[in-house]
Amino acid sequence: MGNAEELITAALDDAAESLVGPGDWLTGSQRRAAALEARDARTNELDQQRRDALSPNAVPGGHEATAELQAEAVEVIHRVASDPGRLTQVWADEMMTVLGEETYTELVGIAACTAVLDMFAWAMTGDDGQLGDNTAGSPANERPDDVGDVGAWVSQTTGTGMANVSRSLSLVPVTNRAWVGLVQALYSRGPEFLDLSWDRALSRPQVELVAARTTAELECFY
Repeated sequence: MGNAEELITAALDDAAESLVGPGDWLTGSQRRAAALEARDARTNELDQQRRDALSPNAVPGGHEATAELQAEAVEVIHRVASDPGRLTQVWADEMMTVLGEETYTELVGIAACTAVLDMFAWAMTGDDGQLGDNTAGSPANERPDDVGDVGAWVSQTTGTGMANVSRSLSLVPVTNRAWVGLVQALYSRGPEFLDLSWDRALSRPQVELVAARTTAELECFY
């Protein structure tokens, strides 16, 4: 197996393990439950009705709490996973008032990592990515000292030198490590991102074309 394959495999395995292990503010069982809710959002009837409506707020009702997650947490996962292009800061602030911005951010990260794992698995096998059983342990429950208001919806690293897509989850370092690992393995490769010519199966222009098209299709803010 080549270096690129090893890097990608390791990042995918680390992210899958992270989704079922203790995180920043959520337990392993809560994180695994959130990942499964993100998958359910693809076919969930309420989410489909919201996507088809002129405004998601035009559809009455909401997602109920589960054994592992309170109702607002389920709402965040489903909205982020199913209709991210129409989220509003007012809605996000309402969710954070209940959940706290740390837990809100962690849920966003879980939805993002789950999407990457599943899309890669679909391309390779036609099935969802594998999620193991949740592992025991306590979440870190630590808020980084170097985060603050940078004009985003949630607090992020205030220092310069990090791309926004990499620091977007910097409020939740455990979750962000898995996310950055996926970004670097599947796209940027860390310092290699500054090189205009890439020695890969796809050239730099080809990679950027795929990235730009994917970004547009998924209505990515960045």
